Amino acid sequence: MNKAKNGSLGGVTFDQWKSQMPHWLKKAEAAVESGQRQEAAEILSPQRIKQELKTQSGLEGILIIYGMAKVLNRMGQAEEAKKLYKEILKICPLAAVYNQLARICEKSGNLNEAVQHLSMAMQLAPNDASIWGTLGNSLIHLGQTQKGMEYVRKAVEKLPENSNLHSNLLFRLHGLPNLDRQEIFDEHKKWAKMHAPTSIAKTDHNNIPDPDRKLRIGYISPDYCAHPVLMFFDPILESHHREEVEVYGYGDIEIPDIFTEQIKNKFDQYRNICGIDDKSTADMIEQDQIDILVDLAGHTGGSRLRTLAYRPAPIQATYLGYFDTTGMEQVDYFITDERMSPQDTQCFHSESLLYLPNSCLCYKPLTATPVAEAPMIKNGYVTFGMFGNASKVNPFNVSLWASVLKKIPNSRMMFMFRGGDDEEVTEHYKALFERFGIPRSRLQFHGRILYIDYLMMYNDVDIILDTYPYNGGTTTCDALWMGVPVVSLLGQHHFSRVGLSILTDLQLEFFVASTPDEFVSKAAALAAKPDALAKIRETMRDRMSASTLCDKDMFTKNIEKAYRNMWKKWCNTKTQSHIKC
Repeated sequence: MNKAKNGSLGGVTFDQWKSQMPHWLKKAEAAVESGQRQEAAEILSPQRIKQELKTQSGLEGILIIYGMAKVLNRMGQAEEAKKLYKEILKICPLAAVYNQLARICEKSGNLNEAVQHLSMAMQLAPNDASIWGTLGNSLIHLGQTQKGMEYVRKAVEKLPENSNLHSNLLFRLHGLPNLDRQEIFDEHKKWAKMHAPTSIAKTDHNNIPDPDRKLRIGYISPDYCAHPVLMFFDPILESHHREEVEVYGYGDIEIPDIFTEQIKNKFDQYRNICGIDDKSTADMIEQDQIDILVDLAGHTGGSRLRTLAYRPAPIQATYLGYFDTTGMEQVDYFITDERMSPQDTQCFHSESLLYLPNSCLCYKPLTATPVAEAPMIKNGYVTFGMFGNASKVNPFNVSLWASVLKKIPNSRMMFMFRGGDDEEVTEHYKALFERFGIPRSRLQFHGRILYIDYLMMYNDVDIILDTYPYNGGTTTCDALWMGVPVVSLLGQHHFSRVGLSILTDLQLEFFVASTPDEFVSKAAALAAKPDALAKIRETMRDRMSASTLCDKDMFTKNIEKAYRNMWKKWCNTKTQSHIKC
């Protein structure tokens, strides 16, 4: 058997070997990419897997097992993929395999196990900076933000040409306290200069400059799957007026699921761009004659911003998936609202701020899960809650929440986040709360669960305490839908003002605090009024249903009006340029 080199697959990458993989494995991979998971399952049956494990040997055998594991993972069979990766490790320790195991563990919430796998990968491939970036992310989710950021920064320093690692750094910078807006903006512009130079952008487009014709709108995203973005995008897609716009979807979905299949059918045209490089994707968009291309990811995982660098559409915008600028001159508009992005924040965006009326979010609840009575009635004490991302449980927030708990004797706080069922993870947060004078007995932790069970868990919470500087978005809407009020701290940055935008739409501005002291006072005042809490819970869903936040028809009309105004402006510019000629 060929020896592994520095933890790699004998010096061969899986992508290099793909062209030589067996026909049946190619067929299974193609079936997954096209959404035919049943066909892929029939090809990659338990019998086939068992047979391959018995007969394969050497480097080629390892690559076949590795390929089967990757396909199984994309089919949503993560545990089966995990077993195959571990079979490889019995034969030979490989950094690539440990890295894949870590990704599976991180997604399922087994963060400590993910870190263990990544530590092994680093021993085998100490110069693989991509592993450093993944390890940094895992440590941040474990609450070890400073150590995690060190790895994230080192990864970018080691591989400055890797745009994904650099985007990850941009994303993670927003979780740090004492944000420097100018410093973060400069880092975004640095990303754009390095990875999206204006020299590669198309400067002339053949789209017919008729201001009143039907428009072709393209949405590009890696999140057409079970992802929070879909909850806010789906109502827009459903409500688009097809006599006004033709809607194209460009999806880079590594692991398609049932939501992928559902949303594909809601576009007029859907293109699977998974595995297609940025230039080829840009050519595809140009051939589709897209008038306005809208990025739904920004600098989040799987983003295709480098496709927009080629400017395949005459008008390009970013919306929804990311809370900051792209830093790119090729992106014309940042779609937002004036509450989240006041006019004085324009200087921190390379795009023009485009304001939608009311909130720039449109929420579509996935279920009509019933709202229970306030738990304080049966418990005899108030339960605060924080559901979301563990990386938001920083020392500042813990000190803030601890102050609230001290104000309300006998109160409790419940947490739900990925890794919340990992004893080593929760130990870190319990110790942090103890430093602020809150005993462990007043804290309760839960890990990731099914969506319906997650919603039901709100029935055990009286008040949600929002996170800062990174406010909740989806979780805030989910809480309100389940009748639970949210107290939010307002900041200067776009993502520190999401709570303000959502709560203002429901005419609940009272729950927004401008200072930490005001946050504590408002949360404590609300907790001290059980009758008011019960009334809020009873009426919140009706209030939300009647709000502009859930009015998808009005919202879609507003965003289509914004598209039309963008288009008319471009047509006017195009006409003037022809006159000058």
